[in-house]
Amino acid sequence: MDRIELVHCDTLSCEAIVRRAPNGELILVCQCGGTGEPMPENRVYVFHSADEGGTWTKPQLIVPDNGRAVYATEVAVAEGEIIVFLTEHDGRFTDWHSYAVSSFDGGYTFTKKCDMAQLSGFCFARGMIRAGGRYVLPYQRYPVSRERDKELRAEHKFIWESGIDFVESGTFSTVDFMNFQPSERAARLPLRFSDGRPKWVWSEPTIAPLADGRLVMLLRFDARNYLYRSESSDCGKTWSEPVPTDIPNPGNKPKLIPLSDGRIALLHTPQTGWQYIRRQPLSLWISDDGMQSWGYRRDVVTFPGWLSYPDGFQSEDGKRILFSFELNRHDVYFVDAEI
Repeated sequence: MDRIELVHCDTLSCEAIVRRAPNGELILVCQCGGTGEPMPENRVYVFHSADEGGTWTKPQLIVPDNGRAVYATEVAVAEGEIIVFLTEHDGRFTDWHSYAVSSFDGGYTFTKKCDMAQLSGFCFARGMIRAGGRYVLPYQRYPVSRERDKELRAEHKFIWESGIDFVESGTFSTVDFMNFQPSERAARLPLRFSDGRPKWVWSEPTIAPLADGRLVMLLRFDARNYLYRSESSDCGKTWSEPVPTDIPNPGNKPKLIPLSDGRIALLHTPQTGWQYIRRQPLSLWISDDGMQSWGYRRDVVTFPGWLSYPDGFQSEDGKRILFSFELNRHDVYFVDAEI
């Protein structure tokens, strides 16, 4: 039996990420505040649950409020530490600063860990996996120079008005979450519709390892109706040219979850189109043949409205997927779903 619990309601809730903390509790991190995104009022909050998601604490700021917008793109748990990857900005995704904060007390207090300056341009780190004896995190990068960023700020423009033509999606690899080695060749998607008109793309890459050692990456590609796929045979050093899959996607973040038995789970909203209203239902698919097919398909959440940005992990007993999502960009939910 599945269980769905309301965590929080706000004027904006975006990209809820739930993880198991080293102390055994559940921790959920989410951007809230403001009436839209991006806005100067956007902040990142942390919630805790000591009863497997049945009840949740009130929101607490993950970093002190300094008047700047904050966005969280990944929560990684490794060796007793919780690392949250954050991007601060001025409310237009310009004047950005990407960095990581760390907690050793189950996510109750965080301190600055490191700056994420390995790539120039506007860059987000995303969902971590273990591969090749290292931690591997996908990223999406927009090659906007600091000079162009300064011009955008002077003109009160947003990052998507920068005029760049592509987004890169590759991976960072690290052993200590302090030194990050980026891909030498990343996958690229054009920032335009199929007819050539400009179209900003949040590629939001998600990755999983295959049995033969390859890594596979799925990419959101707005207004193309389907997820795109790239592969790496050298643990993320280089990535192939992205190609379309037959997995429908309405411009919504997908999430791959490697399972303990070698299968691969996918949380997503399998619809075509790219309007928010197409983000339903929220489904769990599982592949047992390296993502060549998806023999297990089940709609887990069928609420009317926009079901966005699912993210989560497999339970310790291997029988469930624990994940979070946002409804209508206002309400944050936690789901305990059977496999």
